[in-house]
Amino acid sequence: AAAVMGFRVVAFEPVFENLQRICDGVYLNRVQDQVVVYHAAASDRAGNITMHKVIGRLDNSAISATGAKLAFKSNEEVAVEVATIPLDEVIPDAERVVLIKIDVQGWESHVLRGASKLLSRRRGEAPYLIYEEDERLLQASNSSAQEMRAFLGSVGYNQCTRHGTDAHCTKE
Repeated sequence: AAAVMGFRVVAFEPVFENLQRICDGVYLNRVQDQVVVYHAAASDRAGNITMHKVIGRLDNSAISATGAKLAFKSNEEVAVEVATIPLDEVIPDAERVVLIKIDVQGWESHVLRGASKLLSRRRGEAPYLIYEEDERLLQASNSSAQEMRAFLGSVGYNQCTRHGTDAHCTKE
């Protein structure tokens, strides 16, 4: 939707089947010039990591095997190796970023840390942040909402509100 409105979009998708759907949407909406898609997981360091794909529910795949199965215990999962990239390595310092939306099944803390330079931009230049804050998923990835809020506070995000399981954060 953001690309259709004229915004540049940078997306990360480590699950190949989901990546194909994203690419289909980019093509069908004729926004190829507005969208860059990485076949990788956003994280706090470049490299590779094992991801757990939930068979029949690829949208619920996660880095944590426990997190992947939290909502769909009966489904099988398959471990696959995926590339990881920090946001700070792909977003140029001079590029304006309006919004960051993160929904990575408990891996949010790692994505945020990989965007520390971007998130440290001063008020007015820092992006509005929306991320999933599901304590069960965070704990499955050895993280917590409290840890994430502390990190965000350290880079100047002092205004966070919950909307369901999402947190919306700004610098006020």
